[in-house]
Amino acid sequence: MTVGLLYNKKKKESVHYVQVLKNKIEEISSVESADGKKWQVLESDDYFQGAIPENADLLISIGGDGTFLKTSAVAMKRDLPVLGFHLGTLGLLTEFDKSDMDNTVRRLIKGDYVIEERMTLNVEVQEEQGKVLFQKTAINDCVLTRGTLAKVAYINLFINEAFVDTYPCDGIVVSTQTGSTAYSLSAGGPIVEPGNDIIVVTPICAHYIDGRAIIAKSTSKIEMEMCREHNQMFVTADGYANFQFPQKGKLVCSKGDKKVRIIRIDPPNFYEALRKKASERRERVLHEE
Repeated sequence: MTVGLLYNKKKKESVHYVQVLKNKIEEISSVESADGKKWQVLESDDYFQGAIPENADLLISIGGDGTFLKTSAVAMKRDLPVLGFHLGTLGLLTEFDKSDMDNTVRRLIKGDYVIEERMTLNVEVQEEQGKVLFQKTAINDCVLTRGTLAKVAYINLFINEAFVDTYPCDGIVVSTQTGSTAYSLSAGGPIVEPGNDIIVVTPICAHYIDGRAIIAKSTSKIEMEMCREHNQMFVTADGYANFQFPQKGKLVCSKGDKKVRIIRIDPPNFYEALRKKASERRERVLHEE
Protein backbone atom coordinates (compact mmCIF):
# COMPACT_ATOMS: atom_id res chain seq x y z
CA MET A 1 0.00 0.00 0.00
CA THR A 2 1.35 3.41 -1.00
CA VAL A 3 0.24 6.60 0.75
CA GLY A 4 0.75 10.04 -0.73
CA LEU A 5 1.17 12.95 1.70
CA LEU A 6 0.23 16.28 0.13
CA TYR A 7 1.02 19.57 1.85
CA ASN A 8 1.85 23.24 1.42
CA LYS A 9 5.63 23.66 1.66
CA LYS A 10 5.22 27.36 2.54
CA LYS A 11 3.76 26.40 5.92
CA LYS A 12 6.41 25.26 8.41
CA GLU A 13 3.94 23.32 10.55
CA SER A 14 2.80 21.32 7.52
CA VAL A 15 6.41 20.47 6.60
CA HIS A 16 7.05 19.30 10.17
CA TYR A 17 3.97 17.07 10.36
CA VAL A 18 4.69 15.46 7.01
CA GLN A 19 7.74 13.84 8.58
CA VAL A 20 5.93 13.03 11.84
CA LEU A 21 3.04 11.39 10.00
CA LYS A 22 5.36 9.55 7.62
CA ASN A 23 7.31 8.04 10.51
CA LYS A 24 4.10 7.10 12.32
CA ILE A 25 2.63 5.30 9.28
CA GLU A 26 5.84 3.34 8.66
CA GLU A 27 6.19 2.44 12.34
CA ILE A 28 2.62 1.23 12.89
CA SER A 29 2.27 -0.48 9.50
CA SER A 30 5.28 -2.73 10.18
CA VAL A 31 3.37 -4.12 13.16
CA GLU A 32 -0.31 -3.77 12.27
CA SER A 33 -0.43 -4.46 8.52
CA ALA A 34 -1.82 -7.82 7.41
CA ASP A 35 1.43 -8.92 5.77
CA GLY A 36 3.74 -7.32 8.33
CA LYS A 37 5.26 -4.99 5.74
CA LYS A 38 5.70 -1.25 6.07
CA TRP A 39 3.45 0.90 3.96
CA GLN A 40 5.30 3.04 1.46
CA VAL A 41 4.91 6.77 2.10
CA LEU A 42 5.61 9.38 -0.59
CA GLU A 43 5.44 13.17 -0.35
CA SER A 44 4.37 15.90 -2.74
CA ASP A 45 4.49 19.67 -2.24
CA ASP A 46 3.70 20.59 -5.85
CA TYR A 47 0.12 19.29 -5.93
CA PHE A 48 -0.97 22.88 -6.67
CA GLN A 49 0.28 22.12 -10.18
CA GLY A 50 -1.65 18.84 -10.22
CA ALA A 51 1.20 16.48 -9.37
CA ILE A 52 0.56 13.55 -7.03
CA PRO A 53 2.85 10.72 -5.90
CA GLU A 54 3.10 7.99 -8.51
CA ASN A 55 1.38 4.67 -7.69
CA ALA A 56 -0.39 6.14 -4.64
CA ASP A 57 -3.38 4.10 -3.40
CA LEU A 58 -4.72 6.87 -1.18
CA LEU A 59 -3.83 10.45 -0.29
CA ILE A 60 -3.57 12.31 3.00
CA SER A 61 -4.06 16.07 2.90
CA ILE A 62 -2.07 17.97 5.55
CA GLY A 63 -3.50 21.41 6.31
CA GLY A 64 -7.00 22.88 6.37
CA ASP A 65 -10.11 22.60 4.23
CA GLY A 66 -8.44 24.67 1.50
CA THR A 67 -5.57 22.20 1.20
CA PHE A 68 -8.10 19.36 1.24
CA LEU A 69 -9.97 20.88 -1.72
CA LYS A 70 -6.79 21.18 -3.79
CA THR A 71 -5.73 17.65 -2.84
CA SER A 72 -9.14 16.25 -3.75
CA ALA A 73 -9.07 18.01 -7.10
CA VAL A 74 -5.98 16.05 -8.16
CA ALA A 75 -7.15 12.85 -6.41
CA MET A 76 -10.28 12.75 -8.58
CA LYS A 77 -8.14 12.37 -11.69
CA ARG A 78 -7.18 8.89 -10.50
CA ASP A 79 -10.26 8.16 -8.38
CA LEU A 80 -8.21 8.10 -5.17
CA PRO A 81 -9.74 8.45 -1.69
CA VAL A 82 -8.50 11.32 0.51
CA LEU A 83 -8.03 11.52 4.27
CA GLY A 84 -7.76 14.99 5.83
CA PHE A 85 -5.25 15.79 8.60
CA HIS A 86 -6.04 19.27 9.86
CA LEU A 87 -3.70 21.76 11.48
CA GLY A 88 -5.07 24.66 13.50
CA THR A 89 -8.79 25.34 13.17
CA LEU A 90 -11.42 22.62 12.91
CA GLY A 91 -12.41 21.69 9.37
CA LEU A 92 -15.63 20.17 8.07
CA LEU A 93 -13.79 18.06 5.50
CA THR A 94 -10.64 17.14 7.41
CA GLU A 95 -10.91 14.08 9.65
CA PHE A 96 -8.23 14.07 12.37
CA ASP A 97 -5.50 16.11 14.06
CA LYS A 98 -2.22 15.54 15.93
CA SER A 99 -4.03 14.59 19.15
CA ASP A 100 -5.55 11.51 17.49
CA MET A 101 -2.73 10.48 15.17
CA ASP A 102 -1.88 7.05 16.59
CA ASN A 103 -5.45 5.77 16.66
CA THR A 104 -6.27 7.16 13.21
CA VAL A 105 -3.18 5.71 11.54
CA ARG A 106 -3.76 2.32 13.18
CA ARG A 107 -7.36 2.15 11.99
CA LEU A 108 -6.37 3.35 8.52
CA ILE A 109 -3.82 0.55 8.20
CA LYS A 110 -6.33 -2.03 9.42
CA GLY A 111 -8.90 -0.80 6.88
CA ASP A 112 -11.27 0.25 9.66
CA TYR A 113 -12.91 3.14 7.83
CA VAL A 114 -15.64 4.03 5.36
CA ILE A 115 -15.48 6.07 2.18
CA GLU A 116 -17.96 8.91 1.85
CA GLU A 117 -18.71 10.15 -1.67
CA ARG A 118 -19.61 13.75 -2.41
CA MET A 119 -21.08 15.30 -5.55
CA THR A 120 -19.06 17.74 -7.65
CA LEU A 121 -19.87 20.50 -10.15
CA ASN A 122 -18.68 20.67 -13.72
CA VAL A 123 -17.94 24.35 -14.42
CA GLU A 124 -17.57 25.72 -17.94
CA VAL A 125 -17.18 29.20 -19.36
CA GLN A 126 -18.31 29.25 -22.98
CA GLU A 127 -17.98 31.92 -25.63
CA GLU A 128 -20.97 33.05 -27.68
CA GLN A 129 -20.48 30.27 -30.27
CA GLY A 130 -20.27 27.59 -27.56
CA LYS A 131 -16.51 27.06 -27.51
CA VAL A 132 -15.29 26.13 -24.00
CA LEU A 133 -12.79 28.71 -22.72
CA PHE A 134 -12.45 27.45 -19.13
CA GLN A 135 -13.34 24.15 -17.46
CA LYS A 136 -12.99 23.01 -13.86
CA THR A 137 -14.47 20.35 -11.59
CA ALA A 138 -15.49 22.11 -8.37
CA ILE A 139 -16.01 20.39 -5.03
CA ASN A 140 -17.38 23.36 -3.09
CA ASP A 141 -18.65 26.01 -5.44
CA CYS A 142 -18.40 28.20 -8.49
CA VAL A 143 -18.75 31.97 -8.16
CA LEU A 144 -19.47 34.58 -10.82
CA THR A 145 -18.61 37.92 -9.25
CA ARG A 146 -17.61 41.47 -10.05
CA GLY A 147 -14.20 43.02 -9.40
CA THR A 148 -13.55 44.83 -6.12
CA LEU A 149 -14.24 48.36 -7.38
CA ALA A 150 -16.52 47.45 -10.28
CA LYS A 151 -20.12 48.59 -10.70
CA VAL A 152 -23.16 46.45 -9.88
CA ALA A 153 -23.53 43.37 -12.08
CA TYR A 154 -26.80 42.48 -13.84
CA ILE A 155 -26.83 38.70 -14.26
CA ASN A 156 -29.43 36.64 -16.13
CA LEU A 157 -30.01 33.26 -14.45
CA PHE A 158 -31.38 30.20 -16.26
CA ILE A 159 -32.16 26.78 -14.75
CA ASN A 160 -32.76 23.94 -17.20
CA GLU A 161 -32.97 26.57 -19.97
CA ALA A 162 -35.88 28.32 -18.24
CA PHE A 163 -35.27 32.03 -17.50
CA VAL A 164 -35.44 32.59 -13.72
CA ASP A 165 -34.73 36.32 -13.39
CA THR A 166 -32.22 39.14 -13.81
CA TYR A 167 -30.26 39.75 -10.62
CA PRO A 168 -28.71 43.17 -9.90
CA CYS A 169 -26.03 41.97 -7.48
CA ASP A 170 -22.36 41.57 -6.63
CA GLY A 171 -22.42 38.04 -8.05
CA ILE A 172 -23.95 34.56 -7.76
CA VAL A 173 -22.65 31.44 -5.97
CA VAL A 174 -23.49 27.98 -7.31
CA SER A 175 -22.61 25.36 -4.72
CA THR A 176 -22.81 21.66 -3.92
CA GLN A 177 -23.97 20.36 -0.55
CA THR A 178 -20.31 20.41 0.51
CA GLY A 179 -20.02 24.08 -0.42
CA SER A 180 -23.24 25.05 1.33
CA THR A 181 -21.23 25.85 4.49
CA ALA A 182 -18.68 27.99 2.62
CA TYR A 183 -19.23 31.15 0.53
CA SER A 184 -22.88 30.28 -0.13
CA LEU A 185 -23.59 30.36 3.61
CA SER A 186 -21.87 33.75 3.97
CA ALA A 187 -24.09 35.07 1.18
CA GLY A 188 -27.25 33.92 3.00
CA GLY A 189 -27.67 30.45 1.49
CA PRO A 190 -29.02 27.43 3.40
CA ILE A 191 -26.99 24.85 5.33
CA VAL A 192 -27.41 21.48 3.61
CA GLU A 193 -26.81 18.20 5.45
CA PRO A 194 -24.40 15.70 3.79
CA GLY A 195 -26.12 13.05 1.71
CA ASN A 196 -28.32 15.52 -0.16
CA ASP A 197 -27.15 15.81 -3.76
CA ILE A 198 -28.54 19.20 -4.73
CA ILE A 199 -27.31 22.46 -6.26
CA VAL A 200 -27.71 25.71 -4.33
CA VAL A 201 -27.85 29.01 -6.24
CA THR A 202 -27.25 32.01 -3.96
CA PRO A 203 -27.14 35.67 -5.10
CA ILE A 204 -24.48 37.83 -3.41
CA CYS A 205 -25.89 41.10 -2.07
CA ALA A 206 -28.86 41.09 -4.45
CA HIS A 207 -30.25 44.61 -4.80
CA TYR A 208 -33.87 43.72 -4.20
CA ILE A 209 -35.83 41.73 -1.66
CA ASP A 210 -36.54 38.73 -3.92
CA GLY A 211 -32.88 37.76 -4.23
CA ARG A 212 -33.22 34.51 -2.26
CA ALA A 213 -31.26 31.30 -2.62
CA ILE A 214 -32.67 28.58 -4.87
CA ILE A 215 -32.29 24.85 -4.24
CA ALA A 216 -32.23 22.93 -7.52
CA LYS A 217 -32.05 19.21 -8.29
CA SER A 218 -28.58 17.74 -8.75
CA THR A 219 -29.43 17.03 -12.40
CA SER A 220 -30.23 20.68 -13.12
CA LYS A 221 -28.20 22.79 -15.54
CA ILE A 222 -27.45 26.26 -14.20
CA GLU A 223 -26.55 28.95 -16.74
CA MET A 224 -25.59 32.59 -16.30
CA GLU A 225 -24.88 35.44 -18.67
CA MET A 226 -24.61 39.20 -18.37
CA CYS A 227 -27.77 41.24 -18.94
CA ARG A 228 -25.67 44.39 -19.30
CA GLU A 229 -22.08 44.69 -20.44
CA HIS A 230 -19.56 44.49 -17.62
CA ASN A 231 -15.80 44.33 -18.15
CA GLN A 232 -14.76 43.22 -14.65
CA MET A 233 -16.50 39.91 -14.03
CA PHE A 234 -14.64 36.83 -12.84
CA VAL A 235 -15.39 33.12 -12.41
CA THR A 236 -13.77 31.35 -9.45
CA ALA A 237 -13.99 27.61 -8.74
CA ASP A 238 -13.33 26.42 -5.16
CA GLY A 239 -11.70 29.72 -4.27
CA TYR A 240 -8.47 29.25 -6.23
CA ALA A 241 -9.11 28.59 -9.94
CA ASN A 242 -9.91 31.94 -11.60
CA PHE A 243 -10.94 33.10 -15.06
CA GLN A 244 -12.02 36.52 -16.36
CA PHE A 245 -15.55 36.25 -17.71
CA PRO A 246 -15.93 37.46 -21.32
CA GLN A 247 -18.48 40.15 -22.20
CA LYS A 248 -20.73 37.81 -24.17
CA GLY A 249 -19.79 34.61 -22.41
CA LYS A 250 -21.95 32.02 -20.67
CA LEU A 251 -21.25 30.23 -17.39
CA VAL A 252 -22.64 26.68 -17.26
CA CYS A 253 -22.69 24.59 -14.05
CA SER A 254 -23.94 21.00 -13.94
CA LYS A 255 -23.43 17.82 -11.94
CA GLY A 256 -19.86 16.56 -12.29
CA ASP A 257 -19.02 13.14 -13.71
CA LYS A 258 -16.68 12.39 -10.81
CA LYS A 259 -17.23 12.28 -7.06
CA VAL A 260 -14.91 13.19 -4.21
CA ARG A 261 -14.06 10.12 -2.12
CA ILE A 262 -13.44 11.07 1.52
CA ILE A 263 -11.98 8.57 4.00
CA ARG A 264 -13.90 8.66 7.28
CA ILE A 265 -12.40 6.91 10.31
CA ASP A 266 -15.08 8.23 12.66
CA PRO A 267 -17.69 10.01 10.54
CA PRO A 268 -18.30 13.28 12.43
CA ASN A 269 -21.73 14.50 13.46
CA PHE A 270 -22.31 17.26 10.90
CA TYR A 271 -24.20 19.59 13.23
CA GLU A 272 -21.78 19.12 16.11
CA ALA A 273 -18.83 19.86 13.81
CA LEU A 274 -20.64 22.91 12.44
CA ARG A 275 -21.35 24.22 15.94
CA LYS A 276 -17.76 23.66 17.06
CA LYS A 277 -16.39 25.43 14.00
CA ALA A 278 -18.65 28.45 14.61
CA SER A 279 -17.67 28.52 18.30
CA GLU A 280 -13.98 28.26 17.43
CA ARG A 281 -14.27 31.14 14.99
CA ARG A 282 -16.01 33.37 17.56
CA GLU A 283 -13.36 32.64 20.17
CA ARG A 284 -10.59 33.43 17.68
CA VAL A 285 -12.18 36.79 16.80
CA LEU A 286 -12.60 37.70 20.48
CA HIS A 287 -8.99 36.70 21.20
CA GLU A 288 -7.72 38.86 18.35
CA GLU A 289 -9.62 41.85 19.72
